[in-house]
Amino acid sequence: MFSLTLFKRRQRQCFAQLDLRGHCLALWELDQPPASGNWVRVHELDPRWIGRPLPAHALVTPQPHNQHSWRLQHA
Repeated sequence: MFSLTLFKRRQRQCFAQLDLRGHCLALWELDQPPASGNWVRVHELDPRWIGRPLPAHALVTPQPHNQHSWRLQHA
């Protein structure tokens, strides 16, 4: 049976690997978050960040998944 899921494009996300000081070591675009290491999700990949701290605007802030917390914020 033919499946349309073959044509579905996976959502790729951008990630930056940070060292202990918070400086960028690597940038990758992946289907899933890396399993190990200090990786954070970023809006874009900018090679100028390598060896430097990430700018605050680069980080993707996680969205709350708890419906209860959403109600408290919008009550």
